Amino acid sequence: METIASKLVNQLHGLPASDIPPRVHARAALCMEDTLGVALAALASGAGTAGVALARQAGPGRVSVWGAGLGAPLSDAVLANGMLAHALDFDDLHAAAVMHSSAAIVPTALGLAQHLGASPREMLAAAIVGYEVAARLGRLAPGRFQLHGFQSTSVLGTFATTSVAARLLGLDAAQALHAFGIAGSMAAGSMEFLADGSSVKQMHPGWAASAGIKAAQLAKAGFTGPATVFEGRFGIFRSYARAEVDASRIDARIGEPWEVELMGPKPYPACLCVHPQVQAMLQLREAGSIAAERWDDIEEIACEVPDLYVPLVYEPRERKLNVQTAYEARFSAPYCMARALLDGHLDNGSFDAAQRADPIARAIASRVTWKVAALPEYPASFPARVRVTLRGGRVHEAYVRHNLGSPANPMDEAQLGAKFLACAEPAVGRSAARRLHLALRALPDAQDMDRFNAALAAALLPETHDGHESQRPASAG
Repeated sequence: METIASKLVNQLHGLPASDIPPRVHARAALCMEDTLGVALAALASGAGTAGVALARQAGPGRVSVWGAGLGAPLSDAVLANGMLAHALDFDDLHAAAVMHSSAAIVPTALGLAQHLGASPREMLAAAIVGYEVAARLGRLAPGRFQLHGFQSTSVLGTFATTSVAARLLGLDAAQALHAFGIAGSMAAGSMEFLADGSSVKQMHPGWAASAGIKAAQLAKAGFTGPATVFEGRFGIFRSYARAEVDASRIDARIGEPWEVELMGPKPYPACLCVHPQVQAMLQLREAGSIAAERWDDIEEIACEVPDLYVPLVYEPRERKLNVQTAYEARFSAPYCMARALLDGHLDNGSFDAAQRADPIARAIASRVTWKVAALPEYPASFPARVRVTLRGGRVHEAYVRHNLGSPANPMDEAQLGAKFLACAEPAVGRSAARRLHLALRALPDAQDMDRFNAALAAALLPETHDGHESQRPASAG
């Protein structure tokens, strides 16, 4: 009997790297660039660094913890790097699958490449397969995991990283199938962090990276797992998403487009469910319809959004209007919209303690209302309609159909490069950031990982944020 897991293995596990077009290898390298950039920004800000401290305690190893001057054992390093990549919620997302795929896949692929000495071609091909697995699974029940209390990035991301590891570790098809079954007992990630803005969500992609590698290693050692891990009576989709799925619904298409080409990098370091509303506020501000100095003229800011947004960035209302932590603020549409109006931008500085305590921002946020609407662009893009009512009855509206970074409104290579340098230069300095940027852009045509590894080793923070001086690993590549 064909199962979802067996279909994924048959379609993707043995996919020749030569069947993947050069532009797709280049796109995967851009995803790696974006992921490393936001991770370095997180390390510089002190976010997500618990994983760095844990990796330091694990002892020396040959896999780099990005920016920390530290080599750690494989599973500890990928956990730390995945946490850094997701710590600012600035990492990319596959909108149709509702998954932060890169934050899990990139640490896995780069970590295993360092650990095993894999070539850039092998590493990028494995990552591309991981993106295919992530999206195929996510499309079966988009948003359903989140609505039922689990983050698909960590739950389904574990299977994406398993596929990356299975390929790079050289598993045969039978072992790869067992690896998926084993991963089902490792997949996890509760959405309860939304209750108080705690930082545990930052761990989700790092855990997926570490767990996926362990699942593949166990399968290679002869451990077994159920082939019905996805659709079975106690399978992932029934248990986590209350969804009925079967193998017939797995997309048989490979390419045109490739799923990695549909990854959406973020222009703002916040939950994607706030992005179109932020864009709308910036559009209205730029048009002169609303102004920071006339904020008190606003009577209501009414938002029409898809249902997924509400439990993530609008409710519970009291928490979203009175954010207590930077991470909680990144998941508050009212707060992010208020800061966009006041500042004309939304960046990492928008979430500082002084900004969060700003009484004017809180007053503006209190005027935000919302209702669920069926917007046709969702879920391929993340849309929103924002209607601002001013004193005297004047109404101004902005409808953002396609969030910036989505396939229909993409960020180009120049914008992505500017984002990387804006993230990396304050962390590791202009010279090291530019050297790493060039090495990342060269990966698709590189014969080995030497140039990248050297650039990564040189991209160090002066001091890490867990209270230790940076020390280069003895063998970090």
